[in-house]
Amino acid sequence: MKRFLCIILTLVFSLLASCSRSEYTDNVKCADVGKQVTDSLEDGQEYLEFDNSHRDFYFEDSDEYDDCYLVYSSDTNDINEIGVFHAPSDERAEDMLEDCRDYIEDMKENSRVFIASYAPEELPKLDSATARRFGNYVVYTVLPEDKAEAVFQKIEESLRK
Repeated sequence: MKRFLCIILTLVFSLLASCSRSEYTDNVKCADVGKQVTDSLEDGQEYLEFDNSHRDFYFEDSDEYDDCYLVYSSDTNDINEIGVFHAPSDERAEDMLEDCRDYIEDMKENSRVFIASYAPEELPKLDSATARRFGNYVVYTVLPEDKAEAVFQKIEESLRK
C-alpha cells in the first residue's frame, strides 16, 4: 500500500512540475516579443539591434539559445538595453538566465565608471538591470525600474498560454 501511495504521489508531483513549465507558449519569435515590448515602452527611443559580434562576444554559447533579439537605445547618452532569448530546453533556459545575470554583473562592474563619467543620470538603470525567465524565454533589461516592470508584465501577458 505504501509503495502504491509513493507511486501515486510521484506521478502527481511529476504532473504538477510538467504543468508549471508549460504555462508559457514556446513558439513565438524573439524578435516579435522584443518589438512588441519596445513599441509598448513609449519612451521616445529608437532601438537598434546589436550586431552579431556583440552577441557572439557576450553570449557565445549558442547551444543555450536557438533564437535571440538584442537591442539598445540609439541615443548614445542612453544605456537602455533589452535582450530576449529562447532556449531549446528547460535546462538550457536556466543556463541562459545565469548567462544574462553574469552579463549584467559584468556590465555593472566594468561599465559603471565610464557611465558615471558621461551620463551619471543613467546609473539607476544600471543598478536596476535584471533578468527573468518565462518558460524557455529569458529576458534581460537595462531600463528604469518602472519601465522594466512594464516590460516584464508585457512579456508575461504575451507569452502566457
